[in-house]
Amino acid sequence: MKQFALSTCIRRVWIMSGWLRQEAAIAAGMLVVQRDQVERREDEEDLKVEHQVAATGDEVGVDSHGRLRRVRMLDDYILPFECGL
Repeated sequence: MKQFALSTCIRRVWIMSGWLRQEAAIAAGMLVVQRDQVERREDEEDLKVEHQVAATGDEVGVDSHGRLRRVRMLDDYILPFECGL
């Protein structure tokens, strides 16, 4: 059976569409794995913060830069430990 130009073009498009489907599936899988790794890192960081809070035994707050700071609780106000009365 002789192949015509149209059937050759259709075959090439079919093959390329298969490659594109595979690439899309691989890219989607990579995004899922990357998102899972980011969530695990965030969970590990949260656990570290919880361990640090438990180790200090004092009241601990977080400043605007995300660092832990010792604080003193006064009724409705939270003051940094350095500003003790």
